[in-house]
Amino acid sequence: MSIPILGFASHTKGRNARVRIFHDRIEWELKPGLSAGKLTAGLMTGGVSLLGTGVKRGNAFTEMIPLRRVSSVTTRRDGMMYTVVSVLTTGNSIDFRVSHSEAKHVTDTLNRLIMQA
Repeated sequence: MSIPILGFASHTKGRNARVRIFHDRIEWELKPGLSAGKLTAGLMTGGVSLLGTGVKRGNAFTEMIPLRRVSSVTTRRDGMMYTVVSVLTTGNSIDFRVSHSEAKHVTDTLNRLIMQA
């Protein structure tokens, strides 16, 4: 089992995805859980909205992207606190939403690995 070069949380869909970058791949996992919006609505309505809609946990999701499939990495600001790092692959784009300070580190790491592949 290899050790990740970099690990970080991507703040998406009201939940945090765990992302790990290895020498040859990117792995990310979104665990099941309540979204922040649903939890907030439940708290604000004293639980009435949760009773009406039910307490459904979000779907879990995992994905592995071989670095040899990555064609480029781009960034764009997303508000005052976050930057979206987009990993472009053949036929797909995966977005990771991280703090501005993390974005540079993630982008530099991925670009370095892509150039070595």
